[in-house]
Amino acid sequence: MKFKLNSLFILGFLFISLTPLNIVFSQELENVALEGIEEIVVTARKREENIQETALSVSALSSRDLDRRFPNDIRDLAGDSPNLIIDDLQQGPGSPTAIFIRGIGVSDVEKNFDPTTGVVIDGVFVGANSGAMLKTIDLEKVEILRGPQGTLFGRNTVAGVINLTRTRPTGEVGGKIRVGYGDYDTSLVDAIFNFGNETAAFKISATHREQKEGFLTNLVDNSDLGREEYYQVTANALFSFNENIEIELTFTDEQQDQDAHTSLNLGAAGTWWCAAYGQCSPGIGIPQSGNRWAVYNNEPKRRDAFFESKTGILEVRWDLSDNYKVDYILGRKTTDEEVDQDWDGTPLTLYHTDRRAEYEQDSHELRLTSDLDGNFNFVLGVYKWDSEYTIPMESRIGFFDLFGAVPRTDPLIVVPIYAFTNQETDSFAVFFEGDYEFNDQWTLTLGGRFIDEEKKTYACQGPGPYPDCTQLDVSAKKSWDEFTPKVALSYQMNEDILYYLSYSEGFRSGGFNGRWGNEFTATTPYDPETVTNIEAGVKSTLMDNRLRLNVAVFDMQYDDKQIDVDVADPSAALGRSTVSANVAEATFRGVELEVYAIVNQNLSLDLNVGILDAEYDQFFADFLGTGTPKDYSYLEPLRAPELTWTFGVNYEWPLGPGLAYIRASAHFIGEHQTSQFNTPTTFNEDQTIYDLSLNYEFENTVISIFGKNLSEEDGFTVGYDVFGGAAWSYAMARAPRVWGINITQEF
Repeated sequence: MKFKLNSLFILGFLFISLTPLNIVFSQELENVALEGIEEIVVTARKREENIQETALSVSALSSRDLDRRFPNDIRDLAGDSPNLIIDDLQQGPGSPTAIFIRGIGVSDVEKNFDPTTGVVIDGVFVGANSGAMLKTIDLEKVEILRGPQGTLFGRNTVAGVINLTRTRPTGEVGGKIRVGYGDYDTSLVDAIFNFGNETAAFKISATHREQKEGFLTNLVDNSDLGREEYYQVTANALFSFNENIEIELTFTDEQQDQDAHTSLNLGAAGTWWCAAYGQCSPGIGIPQSGNRWAVYNNEPKRRDAFFESKTGILEVRWDLSDNYKVDYILGRKTTDEEVDQDWDGTPLTLYHTDRRAEYEQDSHELRLTSDLDGNFNFVLGVYKWDSEYTIPMESRIGFFDLFGAVPRTDPLIVVPIYAFTNQETDSFAVFFEGDYEFNDQWTLTLGGRFIDEEKKTYACQGPGPYPDCTQLDVSAKKSWDEFTPKVALSYQMNEDILYYLSYSEGFRSGGFNGRWGNEFTATTPYDPETVTNIEAGVKSTLMDNRLRLNVAVFDMQYDDKQIDVDVADPSAALGRSTVSANVAEATFRGVELEVYAIVNQNLSLDLNVGILDAEYDQFFADFLGTGTPKDYSYLEPLRAPELTWTFGVNYEWPLGPGLAYIRASAHFIGEHQTSQFNTPTTFNEDQTIYDLSLNYEFENTVISIFGKNLSEEDGFTVGYDVFGGAAWSYAMARAPRVWGINITQEF
């Protein structure tokens, strides 16, 4: 089924969508006496607002919603928003994250590639894809903002923002503990403890999750792969000096020890792996191992990957008066990671890497927010960002003899190549967003952000590891500035229905290549990319507050899109290098529907649907290093399925001394591409992921049994064609079905 959206379809869908659903649900809800849908308060615009009165596309989950979904990390929340895909790239420790909203995202592990979706925890932006797969521990709420958020959230939010807020210390003695056990010998212990008083409140939380058996079978030695152990400790303090000033301090220490991820070899006849070494895929979409959960990994250090992260946050909240409030947020995050990874997916040592990386970021945000009695209110602020990363990487290449005498079994002639990269980012921004209410119905929003940014890079290479820089020792820097505006007009037709129309822009940073082959590729920058979004929507609360129905339509223009391309490079070992360049423009149009309905006192339903039409307008690139760009505008953008939907059923009823409740959901992801070249070897067919949980709550205890991916969908989470697929294509698959049981005790 092919969706082609035009203006008539969009306008018709927007304005008539309320009528049929209104009729259907009115029959079910006519005689039901209920309190109605609970009000959802979001901070998507840096102030507290009712989600139904916010003129933008945003989905939200409360702590109760989260408890019923049993998420381990934000990946498990992908079904709770239309047009959202979250995948673990499995290209290193710390679960490097590919987040695609409305078809816009980035699918690369290198830290020179800035995110397109901002992941924010307690007001602090996570600036790298590694470490962005945040664990869903002790969360009060989650907000998923779709479309560019350049005005209030700044750079690298061209697709949207996932905004997570943890619970605050209560100041009273109490807490909860959760223990669990699940598939693949997985154990879990969570604990939260609150204590203190009204002026000095404290909270300590800790987590230990260990999966002792991996779901992958390593055919090299018939062992399992995919084991993982995760620790987290968070200390949180809240000081109330008086009724006007609060200071909150949070420190989180995380460590993840795990097996290195392993690629699946999908190289068919004609690829280097197959033609020269006899390492072949038996068919399209079938890995060399014959099973997507079976791999070949002969890396000696495959058990030794780790990711460590430390995050500190200082928040100062100062009510200057009844009309003005000042917020200051200081965030610092550091990560340290190491992994020896087998990329070739064969029992031979053809291409392995030793990736060790250190990353640090510091951010400062100072905001003034008004709460005036008149028609005008605003948010005004400044933002400062500094980050730096270092990667001393060793590539171990066993196919140097490809064009000579080619042995088909180990030991191959493995040649190490060393590359040291250090990059820094300095960014400063000022931002403003204000609302002017003409009357009780019409509101105009104007906003803008000016960003000034500089990036520096340093590249070193020698026959030995750093600090041997005898072959290459170069540095470069580049500055950019950008203004991202926003205009929105909303019409509150009555207390239950809001219409809005908005225009917004987003800015994604330029930079320098993290993968380089010589001085030219190391020091030549690529420019920023921008996204402009025109959006219309309606938000409605119907049937005496028992039906919430939101619809949005959008048209996004993506300019100067950054894409990896191959260029001729005589100094490189293989005569070619991969660099990032601004080579494409694209258009993303779509419709989003969100429904939540209380059918009766026991049953509630939720549904979201995303329809997306994504296509390249221009795409000229040299992928094969021939020196002549070709037209690739016929390709489909990555992770841009034409249809996604999630349907959830929640049923609860009194049982004995407590309450029983069930949640069942189906999450559909339409067919989509995972590799830039759209090769059929890594193409994802339609997938439907079923989850189920059974729960019983009595007094302060909850017993839960849950299952995820019950249909065992094995779609690819990443696909890549190395040297345009000439060498090999690799992919990695979604985790199989898992089950678990949890017991939660509050005190």
